[in-house]
Amino acid sequence: MKKRNAGIIAYGTEEDREKLAVLADTFRMSGSELVIKMIREKFAELYGEVP
Repeated sequence: MKKRNAGIIAYGTEEDREKLAVLADTFRMSGSELVIKMIREKFAELYGEVP
């Protein structure tokens, strides 16, 4: 597993960063890509798609 210490995850614990790294590897994307994907999905779920 690649170590991911930089980028979008500036906050959170080392454990949070490790969990993000595992999830990112699972989905075969960077941690930043995964966070953005989750934000977009949650936003669409709550507020609908924005053009």
